Amino acid sequence: REPRNLPKLKILKKIKNINDFKFEDFEISNYDPHPHIKGKVAV
Repeated sequence: REPRNLPKLKILKKIKNINDFKFEDFEISNYDPHPHIKGKVAV
């Protein structure tokens, strides 16, 4: 696979305690994933 540009992670608000972060406090931009690779998986 050809490498692609990395996505950006933006933290939307200032937090003093790392345990106060929520899912909504982050924004991901420029995410361009490759298509999935098919393969068998043993469970």
